[in-house]
Amino acid sequence: MSNPAPSVTPSRSLFIGATGVLVLSIPFFIFGLAFLDIKARVELQCQRGGPCTLTRVGWLTRDEVGTFPLSELQGARVDRDRSPRGAQPNIYRPLLVTTRGEFPLSREWMAEEAEVQRAVDAFDRFRQNPEVSGFELVYDDRPRASRLGALFTVTAVLVLLLGLWLTARAFKRRGEERTARAS
Repeated sequence: MSNPAPSVTPSRSLFIGATGVLVLSIPFFIFGLAFLDIKARVELQCQRGGPCTLTRVGWLTRDEVGTFPLSELQGARVDRDRSPRGAQPNIYRPLLVTTRGEFPLSREWMAEEAEVQRAVDAFDRFRQNPEVSGFELVYDDRPRASRLGALFTVTAVLVLLLGLWLTARAFKRRGEERTARAS
């Protein structure tokens, strides 16, 4: 007569499963943090009569694109592009025009040209009279851009918790197996 299969999972199998699940959480954390750090906040800050600094910011880090003296600033303009969806004929975003090139002042394209034109007009007013006051323009698209990062990070935490639960079960089972062997 053969021995029936044990009704409980051996601790070794639980440890192997727990290790696999814990390792599975690593790529979710990596992709989650990478998506959370998408530089979707664009800040243009100009000192009164001084240079302008363009910075891109994510949830975790910030990158300074450059500091531009007034002599390098040539203005701002509205960048137009065709919408790939076809629902709206055009999409827009503001561009900073310098002697070093053109730099987008928002990560996302916008449907309202008037909103983008207001930002361009405000920057042009600053350029005409930079000694009067400073200028600050901020477009923060981080909440919309980081949804995928939040999804990956939440999944990573859930997978990690599952792996830790399996590890705790494996330790408990190993203790039970040792107790059974000792008696």
